Amino acid sequence: MSLQLERDQRAHLQAHLDELTGRVTLIFAAIVVVTLVVSTQIDAWLDLLLTKIDPCNNDCLNLYDPARWSAVRWLGALLAAIAIVSPLIMQQAWAFSNKGLLPSERTWMLRWMFGGCAVALTASAFTLVWLLPTTFGFGHSIQTDMGLVARYDAVLMLSIAIAVIWMQTVVSVAVLALAIAGQLGALNKHTADWWRLRTYGLVLLLLYASLPQFGGLAFVLIVASLLVMEVVCKPWLNQEAPLAVEVITVLDEEGGARRPMVLECHCNGAAIPLPSPIDLSVPRLIYEGLCRSEHQREQVFDAILATKTTDLIVTGCDGVPLGESFKSNCKSLGASVRGMNLLERQSYRTQPAQHPGLEFKLMLAQLSSPWPEQNQIERVVDIMKKHPDRTYVFTTGNEKESWGQQLNPSSVLIHVPIAFEKEFEQRVKNLSISIESI
Repeated sequence: MSLQLERDQRAHLQAHLDELTGRVTLIFAAIVVVTLVVSTQIDAWLDLLLTKIDPCNNDCLNLYDPARWSAVRWLGALLAAIAIVSPLIMQQAWAFSNKGLLPSERTWMLRWMFGGCAVALTASAFTLVWLLPTTFGFGHSIQTDMGLVARYDAVLMLSIAIAVIWMQTVVSVAVLALAIAGQLGALNKHTADWWRLRTYGLVLLLLYASLPQFGGLAFVLIVASLLVMEVVCKPWLNQEAPLAVEVITVLDEEGGARRPMVLECHCNGAAIPLPSPIDLSVPRLIYEGLCRSEHQREQVFDAILATKTTDLIVTGCDGVPLGESFKSNCKSLGASVRGMNLLERQSYRTQPAQHPGLEFKLMLAQLSSPWPEQNQIERVVDIMKKHPDRTYVFTTGNEKESWGQQLNPSSVLIHVPIAFEKEFEQRVKNLSISIESI
C-alpha cells in the first residue's frame, strides 16, 4: 500500500507516465533548440575561457585532436543550454510532483531547486574566474622553474575545466539537498540511511558515468566527494528528529515495540483543549481541526515519517470524521488510528470538569493497546495515588448512559469495564482516596 495524498490526482499509472513523458519531451526539445542556438556562439565563449585559464604569457596552447575539440565544443554548448533552460526544468518538475508531496517535502524541493541553481552558478563562476586559473598558473610556475618548455593540450584543459565544474556542481547540490533536509527535520539519525542510499548512490552514478576518461583519478575523486558529503553533513545525519515532542517506545502485551503519539484535536473549537502544560506519558501534537484541514492531516504524515510512530491516539472524536483515506495513509506508513472521543465525554456533564487533564490521563491509562490490557487497573490506580486529594467517581455502565450527569465539577469521572470492576474495587479499597460509585 502506498501513500495517496488527497491533492494528488486519482489517475491510472499510465496517465502519470503520459504526463511525465510530455513534460520530459518539452524539456528535451527546449534543450535541443537552445543548444543549436548556443552552438553559434560557443566558439567565442570557449576562446574566452581558454584565455582566462591559459597560464602562459605567450602562445603555448595546442590542438592535438580536432575530433575531441568538436566533442568538447558540443558538450560545452549542451551544458550552457541546460543552465539557460534550468528555470523551465524547475517549473516542470514542480508542476509534476508538488501535488504528491508532503508539506516538508514541498518546502525542501523549493529550497533545493532555487538554492541548487544559485549554488551551482556561483560555484561555477568562482571556479572559472579564480580556482582554475590559479591552479593552472601554480602548475605552470613549477614546470617553468624546472626548465621545461610548456606545451598544453587545449582540449584537455577544457575537459578538465568542464569535469571540475560538473563534479563540484553535483557534490554541492547533493550537500545542499542534505543540509536543507536536515534543517527541516526530514534528515535525522532515524532516516539517515534512507538519504545516504539515494543521495550517495545518485552522486556515485552521475560522477562515474560522466568521468570515464579520467580513469583511476575519477575513482579517487568520487571517493573524495562521498567523504566530503559525509563529513559536511554529519551534524544532520546524527541529529534527533527535531519535533516539539520526545518520542518514546513502549512494549505491548506481546513484547513488541510500539511508539504511541497523542493528536490533540480541538475539533475547530468544539472540543475543550487539554490544560497546558500536561504531564503525559506519551508525546502530544496539537491541531485545530484535523477533519477539516487537509494541510494538518499532511502534517500528521510528516510526523509519522519523522518519528516512526505506530499508534496515533486522536483526542477530540472517535476517528470516524477523519475518513478512510486518512486512516489508510497512516496504515501505509505503519501507524494505526484510534479516537478517544472527548467530545462525547465532555457532553456527559452539564458543567465543565475542573480537572480535565487528570480525567484524560486516566482515559489514556485505560487504553488496551499498545499497553497490556491486563495492567489497565494497575495503571489507573498508580495515577490516582499521585492525586490522592481529588474526589473520584466511577461507573461500570455503558459510557453513553453517563450523558447529562449532574456531577460536581471537582469530581473526576472514571469508566471501569465490568470485567475489571472487582479488581478495581479491591485495589482502591484500602487507599485514602475519596471515591464512590454511580
